[in-house]
Amino acid sequence: MDYKKFQSFFFLAALAFSLVLTLLIFRPYLTLLAFGGVLAIVSKPLYRYLKKFLKSPLAAAFLTVLFIAVLILLPLVFFLAALAGEVVDVFLNVKGHLNSVDVIQYLSGILPQSMHEQIPQIMEQSFSVATKVAQFISTNLFGLFSNAFSIVFGFLVVLISVYYLLKDGEKIKKKLLTLSPLSDEYDEIVFDKIAVAVRAVMGGILIMGIIKGILAGFFFWLFGLPAPLFWGVMTGIASFVPIFGISLTTIPAAIYLFLTGNIIGGAALLIISVTIIGTIDNFLQPKLVESKTKIHPLLILLAILGGLQFYGFSGFILGPLTLAVTMALFSIYEKEFRRYLENGNENSDTEKID
Repeated sequence: MDYKKFQSFFFLAALAFSLVLTLLIFRPYLTLLAFGGVLAIVSKPLYRYLKKFLKSPLAAAFLTVLFIAVLILLPLVFFLAALAGEVVDVFLNVKGHLNSVDVIQYLSGILPQSMHEQIPQIMEQSFSVATKVAQFISTNLFGLFSNAFSIVFGFLVVLISVYYLLKDGEKIKKKLLTLSPLSDEYDEIVFDKIAVAVRAVMGGILIMGIIKGILAGFFFWLFGLPAPLFWGVMTGIASFVPIFGISLTTIPAAIYLFLTGNIIGGAALLIISVTIIGTIDNFLQPKLVESKTKIHPLLILLAILGGLQFYGFSGFILGPLTLAVTMALFSIYEKEFRRYLENGNENSDTEKID
């Protein structure tokens, strides 16, 4: 091996090693940076308008980030405050209902005659389950509040990344185009696919939140829950919360129905929330994303489900993004090697004829 080849090999090895180390350093924040990139792409039209109006990229980026923060925080604060108030009201209503009812007599009225002797055992087991549920909730709430600092810090990292991606986005894009070995035309295809996928996924999430809120409000009204319009709106907002989602409102609503004596309504609401409200996005969102990305809905559904398993709760965005990049690369492959593929097919047909 001559010295020039040794230099090239050493440089590539050092570059690969440093890239791996950098990725390991950035690893705790890669998901946050991905969310920052998603928000930057979605808010890019607002940034361009403000930049044109204010004539200052810094001011436009800052106001855009401020708008995003207010747009996220205000509904969240309103939701938590309203949820806390309604939970207190529900608790007082349920407590008053239970105080006015003889539990043994109530259970004797709704259970078959053959189970009346088992009522004391049922009550004991119910109290035991309720105690465990209360302990579980209190433990998780303590963990949630103990991680409040990390949640706030992560949110700040997302906002800071949005600010710099908006302000320096064009510079970053030009640098990536320069470093990429692909032609600028193909790089633009990849960037365009990513932007279209982000807007399609976020638009689909927003539409699904509205649909879930409408469905939940209808069923809340149907089963006689108080303030169905309010709780429908709360369910739409809760659908944007990772992991818990609509269960933040539908489960307490079902418990309220159970405790107030509407056993059938509570069971029906649980079944509907799991089979209809909670899963409708698995059927509609792929179609909504397909209309923008032109990717088959089955592939989008698999990308969402697989993304949730691979990336965690952020997979509902990162999964379709990964698929969009892959489809963009396939498009580039088709354009770049079409001549070779066509020639290969023609040669194979000629050989068959001969």
